[in-house]
Amino acid sequence: MFKVGTAVAGKGEAARGVIHVGELALGASVDIPVLVIRGMKDGPTFWINGAVHGDEINGFMAVKTLAASLDAARLRGTVVATPLSNPLAVQWRNKINPYDFLDMDQQFPGDPAGQYTQRAAHALFSEVKTNADCLVNFHTVATQFAAQPYTVFKIAPSLKPEVRERIETMALAFGAHANCRVDLATATGEVPGGVAGGLDIQCALQGIPAFMAEIGSGGKFEADNIAFAAKGLRNIMSKLGMIDDPYVAPSGQLLVTRRAFLYCTRAGFLSMEAAPGDVLAAGARIARIEDLWDEREAVTVAGSSYVLMSRVNPVVHTGDRVAFLGLDWQQIN
Repeated sequence: MFKVGTAVAGKGEAARGVIHVGELALGASVDIPVLVIRGMKDGPTFWINGAVHGDEINGFMAVKTLAASLDAARLRGTVVATPLSNPLAVQWRNKINPYDFLDMDQQFPGDPAGQYTQRAAHALFSEVKTNADCLVNFHTVATQFAAQPYTVFKIAPSLKPEVRERIETMALAFGAHANCRVDLATATGEVPGGVAGGLDIQCALQGIPAFMAEIGSGGKFEADNIAFAAKGLRNIMSKLGMIDDPYVAPSGQLLVTRRAFLYCTRAGFLSMEAAPGDVLAAGARIARIEDLWDEREAVTVAGSSYVLMSRVNPVVHTGDRVAFLGLDWQQIN
């Protein structure tokens, strides 16, 4: 039998259960839902995680779509899904939960005696470390931004070469046009917080190939991005030999090796002049900022830039993010 939390599945079976985290003051249990689909034949255990940030919910529907398409009798190996891994943040409809305000994807491997989010990270990671052979961690960009699907995979000096190679192979098999390789030894200024506590890199340090898939925007279901993600998961499973679908080798993909946020200086109302997937020349305008009457700032890019993410919420204050840009990239296939 294959067991994750309270979910127990025999060969050719699917089982639902929970990974227990704790409880709330009035007695409500806090649990991470888990689905196990175990094939009739042996194979790898592919773990799919979603909503580590509570407003990033496209991954939840991608998991649901994938699960509905799988036949356990024909599956080789096991699929484990934790599509809503930060339940209190999901319930609050926010990136973080309202109890300790910690970013769960900066807390792995977690702490069994820490704050709620640290305990949730520990409960989840303990099961992942015990059971997973590889993992995809679904994210979206924040609700005030738009993005096309792209992947992020991290490397560190201590990663074994074979693990690093398998991570990149999995990430590219997902099929996104842009794929970001983040070297933790040199990456600075990418996010206003730590990245070493992410689920993906902590898995990699344990020898479990893992990457992040950013699939659109948060706070809503986006049908095209959900369908893309479900298709990408099946292509990874084909690459792993878990299903009979023919593997589709992606082509025309980009490898992005340096990224940065672009921030505004003036405040007001922003209108984007570029969209995700656009390539801009040095000095090109990406947006303009106006007040009620006049233009206040023409926002430009310093160097050649690939637009990974662009702002859709027009109200901006000094220091707000306008876009997330790839600064160095190359076509790899």
